[in-house]
Amino acid sequence: MSENFGDLLDLAPDKAKEEPWSSLPDGGIIWVGRAKPEELPELYALTQREVGENITSLETLQRMHAYNHDTVWGVYRASDRSRADTKMVGYVALIFLNKAGLEALEQGRFDGIDPDMRMAVPSDTRPEAIYMWVVVLRKISRVAGWLIANALGAERYGGIPIFATAGTTGGLNALKGRGFVTHEKAANIGTLFRMDRPPYVAPTGSTNAA
Repeated sequence: MSENFGDLLDLAPDKAKEEPWSSLPDGGIIWVGRAKPEELPELYALTQREVGENITSLETLQRMHAYNHDTVWGVYRASDRSRADTKMVGYVALIFLNKAGLEALEQGRFDGIDPDMRMAVPSDTRPEAIYMWVVVLRKISRVAGWLIANALGAERYGGIPIFATAGTTGGLNALKGRGFVTHEKAANIGTLFRMDRPPYVAPTGSTNAA
């Protein structure tokens, strides 16, 4: 399975899946789902532990989550399909940008700590770019990336350029090895990376999502 999120998203089913899941070698299962509002404080605390204090505010995360329901995806694990012992093990937060947001990214004017809501698209809207805002997926990034791609679906999000910046050394190394190239000359923590993708082609008889 590729670790290139763009490849995973382009190869995902055309239609989004609800809480896609996968079995694990130890017999457990892992799945993803849209994070619930009451889970956001726990996710924010996880970000503080893994990334540090130079991050967006909880209030900003909550506003973006309310504006676009695809923004925050929780990653969960349980010992079997009953999910009786469900545990949150990570999450991904994405900002889906409009044309103004894409231009701001390319011109170095986009603020990932305090993003301008006017640069994001609302729920159920095809964006101009995807910004990988927060990624906390220790040791589960490959399978979680595939599941999130399935949850998003290629119809709405296929073929869209993806951008990211690294907040840690581990994140920087991950971006370098997963299909991202620097948008700028240097490749350091805080540098903007991008992943350009071929245009999405809808299956015969289908139309692109709005």
